[in-house]
Order: sequence, then C-alpha cells, then structure tokens
Amino acid sequence: MTDTFPEDIKNHLPAYLSPEQKEDLLNQIRNFPKINYYIHKHDQEVLQGDGWAGFTILDFVSGERKSVKGIVLSNSCDVDIQNERDLDVNVVFVPLVKIDNYEKLLRDAGLSEDRISSKIESIKQQRITSMVFFPKGGNLSGDYIANLDDIHSQPLRCFISGDKSKLFTLSQAGFYMFILKLSIHFCRFQEDVLRYDS
Repeated sequence: MTDTFPEDIKNHLPAYLSPEQKEDLLNQIRNFPKINYYIHKHDQEVLQGDGWAGFTILDFVSGERKSVKGIVLSNSCDVDIQNERDLDVNVVFVPLVKIDNYEKLLRDAGLSEDRISSKIESIKQQRITSMVFFPKGGNLSGDYIANLDDIHSQPLRCFISGDKSKLFTLSQAGFYMFILKLSIHFCRFQEDVLRYDS
C-alpha cells in the first residue's frame, strides 16, 4: 500500500484528532493490513464498531432465537444509553462468524482448495467489500468475519439489560478501516447509474 498511498487521505481524517494522533493514524494506514485493530478502553460503553457477545438473532424460517457474537453497526450516538428518547430504539448489528466456519461452508459448497485459499486471503486483506475481517485479538480467540449482507437489529434496552460481554473496542485505525468498509458497501456514490428523468 505504501507505493500507491494517496496523500490526499490527510484531508479525510477525523477533525477531532490532534496532529500527533493524525500522524499516528496515517502511519497505521500506510502499514495496512498490519494495523493494531483493538484497544483496551470503553469496556462498558456501546460504540459503533464494538464487538459483543450477547446479541440475539431470530431465524427467519424456524422463528428460533439464538445468542450470537456481533459487531455494532449503529452509530455511537444512537446507542448511547445516556441520550433521552421519546421512543425505544434498536441496535443494528452483524453477527461475527469464525473464519474457520466460513471456510467449511465454502468447502461444503464444493469450492476448490485454491479458490477457498484465494477467497480467504482476499478477506484478510479487506478486499471483499461485503465482509469485514477481524483478526484474533481483544477477546476474540481466533479470526472472525462480519458479512455486511447479514444485518439484524434488536431493542437497545433488551441488549443493554441482557447477558452480554464486550469482545473488543476498535482502535482509531481499526475504526477508520471499518467505516471505510461500511461506506463502500452501503454508499456507492459512483454506482454508474444515471438518475435523471430525461
């Protein structure tokens, strides 16, 4: 990434960072994919990009409820329990899946070992726009992925009052990468579709 690193990325760094913090973030981005994804802070806060155990998903076919690990997609302000609200809000999340389990699904689907290996390498390099790779670290015992096509939500109050534990808080570089992946997946400004009546 160093050879093609766009210098104008400096214009797109968070304004709230100090000059030293901006330089640190730039250095980590230059070293991608070898970045420090996690920090050991904000253990009790629910923040965008957090990994948690204790989300509940509902199986569409069977109606069965299941407790899963997941990553928060909702922005931090929307899930801040200190904010006063007139109505209850939901926390939006994506389940975290062990990359080993995903590899098994690919094998069961009949993909060749070469194709599986290539796909897993692309995921780990963050090249697959619909997936976010989370390497072992924080309280993750192994490598995980989040498929951005598999979105769920549950009432925030149920999540807050439930049996949950934080798996990780993203570092500044990890969060920046996560936000880029969300933006690319959900907001294709250059979608190559003309939206005019005539």
